[in-house]
Amino acid sequence: MTAMTVFMLPLAGLAFIFFLITTLIIRHNKKHFIGLASLNEVNPVDIGKGFRCSVDECERENGYSVHAKSKKTEKIGYSKISVLIPARNEEKNIIRLLESIGKQTYQSLEIHLLDDHSEDNTKFLAEEFASASHLDLTVHTGLDKPDGWLGKNWACHQLAQHATGDIFVFLDADTWMAPTAIGEIVSGLHQYQLDFATVWPHQTMVTKSEKTIISTVYSTIITYLPTLYSYQSPRWIPGETLKKKVKPMFAAACGQCMIFTRDAYRSSGGHEMVKDKIVEDVILAKQVVRSGKVMRMFHGTDRLWCRMYESHSEIFNGFRKNFFAGFGNKLIPFLMAWLLHLAFYVLPPLFFLLAVTDLFATAYQYEMMTLSAVLTVFPLLQRMWIRKFLKWPKSCAWLHLPGILWFHMLAIVVLHDRILKTGGTWKGRPV
Repeated sequence: MTAMTVFMLPLAGLAFIFFLITTLIIRHNKKHFIGLASLNEVNPVDIGKGFRCSVDECERENGYSVHAKSKKTEKIGYSKISVLIPARNEEKNIIRLLESIGKQTYQSLEIHLLDDHSEDNTKFLAEEFASASHLDLTVHTGLDKPDGWLGKNWACHQLAQHATGDIFVFLDADTWMAPTAIGEIVSGLHQYQLDFATVWPHQTMVTKSEKTIISTVYSTIITYLPTLYSYQSPRWIPGETLKKKVKPMFAAACGQCMIFTRDAYRSSGGHEMVKDKIVEDVILAKQVVRSGKVMRMFHGTDRLWCRMYESHSEIFNGFRKNFFAGFGNKLIPFLMAWLLHLAFYVLPPLFFLLAVTDLFATAYQYEMMTLSAVLTVFPLLQRMWIRKFLKWPKSCAWLHLPGILWFHMLAIVVLHDRILKTGGTWKGRPV
C-alpha cells in the first residue's frame, strides 16, 4: 500500500463524516431558514397599530423562542418604521431602491438617506427623487469621518441619530425590494417576538465571476451555519447556562438588510460599538444575542434583491477587505478553515485527476479513483440542492469547484496582506 493510499483512506473517512454533518445542516436550514415570502403578512392596519402576541401567551422557550398558540394581542409602539440608507457613489443603484420603497404596501415609513461624501451624482439624484415623490424622504449630507471609524459604520451611526421610528431598517443602496417586503419584515418581527432580524437578500448574479464567487459565499452560510440556532438555543447542548454561552456563536447578520427595534439598537451599543470593525454586521448580531435579545435570520428570495458587485475587480476588492476579518482577524481559525477546505474540497478531485491520468499508480488505483470521485461529487450535489432552494441559476452549482479554488487564491493574497501589513481600498478609502 503506497503512502498516498495510506493518506487517502483516513482522509476519506473524515470527509464522509464532514459531508454527512454538513448535509444535515443544509437540511436543517432548508426547513428553518425562512424566506420573507413564507411569512403570512399580518393585516397592515394591525401592524400599523402595533400589535403583537401577549408575552404571557407567547412564552419564550429558554428565554428566547416563542410558543404562540394563542394570538391575543397587546399594543406596543411598533407603528413607525425608519428606513436608513447609507450611500456612497451609488448613482447606478439609488433610484431603483427608492422607487421600490415608494411602492411598499406598508405606509408608516420615514426614509433617511445619508450621502457619504459621494464623488458621483448620488446626492443629486436622491434629492431630485425626494422633491418629486410622495415619500417622507430626507437626504442628509454626511459629516466628516472621525478618527477610529470606518466609513459605512459612521454613516449608519449618523442615520440612527436621525431616526424617529420604533423599528430601524438598515438597507444598503444596492438592494431593492418587492412591494410587500417591509410589511413582511415587520410581520416576522411580531410573529417571532424579535428584537433584531437580518435578511440575506437574493443575490442577482449575471457574470460568470458573480455566479462562481457570490454563490460560494452564500453556500458557505447554508452549509456550515444552522441559522435557527441564533434564535433558539440548540436542544442538544446540555444545561441552560451552556446554551446561553454557546448561542451567540451561531449569530450572524447580513449588513445589506438589518432590522432593529429602537431599544435593541440603543442597548446593544449600535454602530458606535463596532465603529472600527469591518464585519460590523456579524459582531452586532452576536452582541444582540449576548445581551439577551432575540434575533432571527430570514432569506429574501422573491422579496429582497441585491447585486453586490458587477465586475471581477469589485468582487476581489470587496472580499479582500473582509475575508480575514470574517475569522475575527485570528490566524489560527483562518489557517484551520483553509486546511479543511483543502483536504475535503480540493484534494479529492486532485486525486481523481491523478488516478484517471495514471499519474497515481497503485494496486488500489481503481478503488482510489472511485473513492475520490465520490468525494468530489458529494459537495457538488450539496451545491445543487442549495441552488434549487435559493433559486439560483443552474450554472452556480457547476461552478462550485472554481469558486472554492478562487477563495484559496484569495487566502494567499490575504495572508500576503497580513504579513506585509498592506491592504486594499474600498470606494476610495483604505480598509
